[in-house]
Amino acid sequence: MNSSDSQNKVILFISELPENTKQSELEIFFHEFKNDIHMMQIDTNQKIYDIFNARKPKATIIFKTHEKAAEARSKLNMKRLKGKALNIMWHERDNSVRYNNKANLFVKGISRDAQPREIYELFEKYGEIISCKICENDDGDLLGYGYINYYNLESAEKAIANLNKTKFLDSVLEVEHFQKKNERLQAPQENSCIYIKNIPKAYLKIEDLKKLFSKYGTITFGKMFPDKDRFYAIIMFSNAESANKAKEEMNDKKLDEKDELPLYVDLLQKKSERKRMLITKIVDNNNRINQETKNCNLYVKNLPKDLTEEKMKEIFSKVGEVKSVKIDKYILQTKENGKYVDYIESKGFGFVCYNDEKDAQKAMQQFHEQWLPGFEKAPRPVLISKFMPKNERRQFLSKIQAQQMNFPMNIPSFQYPMMIPIHRQYPNKAHKTNYRKPQQRPPQQMQPQPMPNPENQSSESSQNIISNQNNNSSNKDDEPNYEYMKSLEGIDQQKDYLGEFLFKKIEQHPIAQSKNLDVDIISRITGMILGINNIDEIYGITTNNENITSRIKEALQLLGDN
Repeated sequence: MNSSDSQNKVILFISELPENTKQSELEIFFHEFKNDIHMMQIDTNQKIYDIFNARKPKATIIFKTHEKAAEARSKLNMKRLKGKALNIMWHERDNSVRYNNKANLFVKGISRDAQPREIYELFEKYGEIISCKICENDDGDLLGYGYINYYNLESAEKAIANLNKTKFLDSVLEVEHFQKKNERLQAPQENSCIYIKNIPKAYLKIEDLKKLFSKYGTITFGKMFPDKDRFYAIIMFSNAESANKAKEEMNDKKLDEKDELPLYVDLLQKKSERKRMLITKIVDNNNRINQETKNCNLYVKNLPKDLTEEKMKEIFSKVGEVKSVKIDKYILQTKENGKYVDYIESKGFGFVCYNDEKDAQKAMQQFHEQWLPGFEKAPRPVLISKFMPKNERRQFLSKIQAQQMNFPMNIPSFQYPMMIPIHRQYPNKAHKTNYRKPQQRPPQQMQPQPMPNPENQSSESSQNIISNQNNNSSNKDDEPNYEYMKSLEGIDQQKDYLGEFLFKKIEQHPIAQSKNLDVDIISRITGMILGINNIDEIYGITTNNENITSRIKEALQLLGDN
């Protein structure tokens, strides 16, 4: 830090205060300098805690002179307030100075009996410190590690050279340059520990297991862990080479012919590393299966509730050899005679995978939009399409939607054997008062008939228009299809379908046109109605113009438009 910059600094900043710290408590902490302080303020915005991103309150102290500010920073830094050590820093206009990782050090091996102030004074000898953070738990006990950030790299190098591997109190300090998590993960790390399971009964004592693996190198640690009716062990060698050699030679090896399972030996991994490895394996395996069954796997919708997987396989096997069949189910819990009873119910959709893609194509041609044999009384015919993973389906639907942006309204917008409706932008559940007008109508809807223009009409003529609409004089193509709506998957898609009709009716309503409501207000009114949880109630409002009229009036009152 330049001397000219240093002389201009009069503002101190405390990054983390203990919870519920009061202004009076902070004033007592700085009581020695009360006549030298121009202003002291706790950041009140940080007192509101978010359970997902908890932030501790901060404080800013403005001194009258630089000399007194520097004296307070040096004298009070890392002293405790309400049991927590305060990290007092200069207020930097340039944040890049504070987050300079080149001169930032990571210190571990800090004695639990040490005081944060002692650590600060130890490292202050080698240069001016930007910030010092000695990590503590909620009770104020040291966790054994911390961070020291210097203003320049020279000071950091001196601290490493003089303090690394030195004894401080009852512990040996390890001082090194701080590395970000992604840098640490990329850096090659030696692993000298192995994990062993499927251990035979003859080696259930750790001493016997150590003798077995001692031929691969010097063992520095070994422990056996019971896990229900089996055991596993961890052995640490003096170097990574010995651990790798033990893994190569002993993994999948039977020590005795009587052993049921061979030994499993692998390098010991952290939980996060093991989880990452398993997720990668699962994703790779799923991708491989999806590629192998890309054109053989079918998605079948509108399945009868009483259809079993065995019957479904029997029906689809008439077309060709079926590899697998699955119907998605859920557990329905109900109360009968005072007792809770669980029933396994079908979700109404499933999957059929053939060995040959030609058979899958035949099944689509034969059963799509048809009733399955023996289930002719089902409410709806089955709909069949080729199965697509979620990411591919999203890309496909986005592409179709982009292509249809230029289609005329009176042309059916979707002509593929695909039962998944085109995705439209629907209001977020957290903000249901905003609704965007959809770009396209559903496939079966025709171009709507123009409604009467209510401009320059009296209120009596407006009521006549509403009355005529209530007498079903409007075209049926302007009304939503209840059966089609119920066939859509999920309440969001059903609301999306009704939302188009609702928006159009509100837009063309006499009240909307007489008040010259803009698209934003119409969208908000539509969103308010779609915020109702009961889909049948929304359908009733959409198909009844008296209900729409009352809802528009209520919404305008709420929006403050009288």
